[in-house]
Formats: sequence, C-alpha cells, structure tokens
Amino acid sequence: MKNNGKIISKLFKKSVISIIAAAIATMVGVVIDGIIIGRFLGPDSMAAYGLVTPIINLATAFSGILATGAQVVCAQYLGAGKADKARRVFSMCMLVTAIVAAVMMIVILLFRGGISGILGARGNSAHLLPLVSDYLLGMVFAFPSVLLLFEFNSLMRLDGDPNRVIVAVVVMTLLDVAGDLLNALVIHGGMLGMGLATSISYFAALVIMLLHFTKKDIIFKFSAKNLKFKDLKDILTTGSSSAMGSVSAMLKNGVLNGVMVATALSSTAVAAFGVVTTVFNFTSSIMIGVGLTTAMIAGMILGEQDRSGAEALVKVSVRTALVIGLLLGVIVFVFSDWIAGVFGSIDGAGMVELAARGLKFYAVSIVLYGVNIVFVNYTQGMRRMAITNIFCFLQGFVFMVVPALILAGNMQTDAVWVSYIIAESVTLLSIWIFAAVRKRGIPFKFSDFLFLKEPFGVDKKNRFEVSITEGGEVIPASIAVGEFCSNHNATEKAKTLIPLFVEELGNNIVKYGFKDGKGHSIDIRVIRADDGWIMRFRDNCRQFDPTAWIKLHENKDPSSNIGIRMVCGMAKKVDYLSTMELNNLTIKL
Repeated sequence: MKNNGKIISKLFKKSVISIIAAAIATMVGVVIDGIIIGRFLGPDSMAAYGLVTPIINLATAFSGILATGAQVVCAQYLGAGKADKARRVFSMCMLVTAIVAAVMMIVILLFRGGISGILGARGNSAHLLPLVSDYLLGMVFAFPSVLLLFEFNSLMRLDGDPNRVIVAVVVMTLLDVAGDLLNALVIHGGMLGMGLATSISYFAALVIMLLHFTKKDIIFKFSAKNLKFKDLKDILTTGSSSAMGSVSAMLKNGVLNGVMVATALSSTAVAAFGVVTTVFNFTSSIMIGVGLTTAMIAGMILGEQDRSGAEALVKVSVRTALVIGLLLGVIVFVFSDWIAGVFGSIDGAGMVELAARGLKFYAVSIVLYGVNIVFVNYTQGMRRMAITNIFCFLQGFVFMVVPALILAGNMQTDAVWVSYIIAESVTLLSIWIFAAVRKRGIPFKFSDFLFLKEPFGVDKKNRFEVSITEGGEVIPASIAVGEFCSNHNATEKAKTLIPLFVEELGNNIVKYGFKDGKGHSIDIRVIRADDGWIMRFRDNCRQFDPTAWIKLHENKDPSSNIGIRMVCGMAKKVDYLSTMELNNLTIKL
C-alpha cells in the first residue's frame, strides 16, 4: 500500500481550470478594449492606449511579485500547519499593496501631464498628450483594484474560494466591454470615459472579491498586529521570478524589434512581430496558469516536507502542460493564416503573410514552453529561487535573443521565428542536464526532476504513507500501519492507538465524506519522530473540522461520533486546517 497521488492530481486539475478560466477572461477583456478603442475612437486614441500600457504593466508586474510571493509563502506556512503566520504574511501583503496603490494614484493625479510626456506624448506625438492624460485620469481609480485583484486571485484559492475569482473576472470583463461600448456609441466620453469604464469594472470585481471576507471560518483576515518586515523580504524574494520574467520580456521585445527593423527595413516586420507577441501573450497566459497552479501547490508541499506529494505534482503538472501545449500548438498552427488576418487592417497583406509564417514557427514551441514554465514555477514554489531566476532569464531572454542575433544575417526575419523553437528546446535541454548533474546519471523518472533542497522531509524508513479510495481499504491500511509501528519499536500504547486512529477516522471520513459519490480519497501519513509519533489525514471531501465539532457537541450525547471523541481525547495534540478545499488533520501522540 502506498500514496497514489490522487488528491494532489485532482487538486491540481480542479485548480488549474479556474486559474486558466480567469486568465482567458482577463485577456479577452484586454483584447476587446483595444478593438473598441481602435474601431470607434480612431488611430490617435489607439496610440494613446498603447502609450499608457507601460504604466499598466508596471502595476501588474509589481502586483505579480506580491501575488506570487505571498501565495507561495502562505502556502508553505499552511502546509506546515502555521495558519497564524500565513495570516501575518497576508496582512503584510495587503498593507504594502495599499501603500503602493495610494502612491501611484497620488503621483498620477498630480503629475499626469508630465507622465504622459514621459510615456511618449511629446515631439511629433505631442497631439496625443490630452488623450493620454484623459485616459490616465480615468484609469487612476483602477490601480488599487488592479493590484488587489492579482493578489486575491492567488490567495483565495488557498482560502478555499476559487469560484469567486472566476465570477469576479467574468463580471469585470462584461462590465468593461459594456462600459466601453456605452462610452463609444452613446456617451462619447472619449479616452476619459474609456478609462472610467475600466475603473468601474475593476472596482465591481474587487467588491465581489471583498465579499469573501464576510464569510466565517476563513484563513486570511487582516491584522496590523505583529507585522514583521522579514515577511515582506520573503514575499519579495520568492516573487522575484515575476520581476525577472517582466524584465526579460521587456529586454527581449526591445532587441527583437531591433532585429526586425534591421533585417526587413520596414514597419511591416515590426507589426508582424507585434501580432505574434499578442498571440504569445494570450497563449502564454494559459500556460502560466498551469505554472501558477504548480507553484501554489508546491508551496504547500514544501511546508509539509512531502516528497511523495512533490513527485505527484511534477507528474500531473508536466502531463497537463504537454496536453494543453500540444492542443494550443495545433490550433495556432492550423489557424495561423486566419489569426494573422484578424489583424490585417494594421499593415495590409504583407504583414498578414509574415505574421502567419511567424505563428507557424511559434506554434511548434508552445508545448515546450509549457513544460519549461512548469519547472520554473515548480522551483519557485519550492523556494529554489536561484534555480528559478536563472532558468527564467535564460528562457525569457538569453536563449531567444542570442540565436536571433546570430542567425539574422542569413535568415532575415525568420531568425526571430526560429528563435522561439531554439529558446524552448535549449531551456528544456538545460533542465534535463541540470537533473542529470544532480543525479549523477541519466534522469528518466519524474522523481529525478524534483530539485529538492536536501535534507527534505522525513527519511523513507521513518514514514509510512497510504491512500484510501474506498471503505474496504481502511482495515488493510490500519493493519499495515500497525506493522509499521511494530517494526519501529513503538510503545504498546502507540501500537494500539495509531492503527485504531486510522480505522476510526478512516471509516468516519468514508462514511460521511464519500457518500456524494464524487470519487474522493484519503491520504494517511504516519511519521516516527524523535519525540513521538505524528499522523496526518488529508482528504478532499466537504469541509469538516473535528476539533470544532467536539467543542460544539461536548455537552451532548457522548456516544455519538465516539471515534472522533476518542482521538481528540487520547492524542497529545490535534490540529485541523482547511486549505485549497482540502481537510488536513494532524495528530501528535
């Protein structure tokens, strides 16, 4: 009997669906914003929209650092059963976000004219200054929501409320599109109206998110007490890969735009590269959703020091990336001409032909990109930040720019398209070589790619793990646990109680948690520690806190749920935590 990894696999698949759905809804809203501005407000307004993009990217990049950093650190604390420390990290993240949002709003309100000039509304483009300034004025009220939504998107999944994220993003997208159309066709409020429509839609989504904190029994509650700057350092350090990704993307796009201009000597190539970049941003947001899910669960596994869970996570995340990446790659390759044609009005037939060619090359790289992004986010979740940042920079900049510069003389614009494939292939090869060096042999199992910082977890000889998927497996698991205890010189009390706890709690979970027929599992982990025995029960059934149940029913019929009463009464310590819609019960004996 062993841990079959089903709980981690199901958790991953359930989480990744909601994260990808949120990413798609957000990207659709951004694309439609651009289409409505371009079609109804004219090219000058579209240019102003483009000039403001760096400010929005700055806000989202900073939020991304806080969101990914806080998510991983909180997940690690929750995995270790330290909910109080997770709340402290959450509170620090919220405080810093509020300060940054306030500063951004004040600076933009006071200096939006000068900022508009810095963004490019000067010289030959000085006529864009009023449009950029108006759009910034309308958008300024969105920045608190922009920052918080990214962070809530990550943290609410840890707090067991992932569906709220999807609802909020869908409402935001629909309101944004409706507001844009109303402004363009009825109100005629120009770029100020477009910015206000975005602010209103983001604010509505934020309100939906904030309603989460009216619920009972949530983990994350803001408190200004006992805040520590060490937590901020942990957040920023762990989220540094997001900053590295943003910097790499900015540098890469700047260099490759230069390659396009140098080889084609026209704006057609740059426009075609813009189309490919737009498609890349859309498809990569889906693959990044797979990566973010990996990082979140990896943080929890790190806190638990669960090697079996790490292997199960790598297995399901890589397989998911392969399936989704292959599907996206086929779609982009087959429909490359049509996709490029959607942007045809930008620069005519030449741009469409060149962009379609670029999309075919890029399509081949998508599946490789997906696997690479999984490992980048997995190592981030395991807080192996040096590994994460090195691979992030190599993948996002070095391995793409260097081949493009070398090949540009002979291959012209094709050098950029080919570099997509080269970058992802070389990155994946580098990951494989790194695993080979660590193993000192040829890596061919998923367990060879865990990249854990040793020592990690409990030695195999001192732990017992088993998964239960049906009632008939409870008794065999109890017997196997008893044998494990006997083989590790347990006291007579431990040899009696530990198998009994497995039987009582296992049967209780099966009886009350499995009855909905949704294919649940229980992971049981027994550890021989220096100071005694530790048991962990994890299941993906409906939320149930046995410690709270005991307190609520302590004066009622003592014969009801006698198994729970016995465990809580005879154990040295019993702790319960619900995170990511999983019940986690830790018992010390």
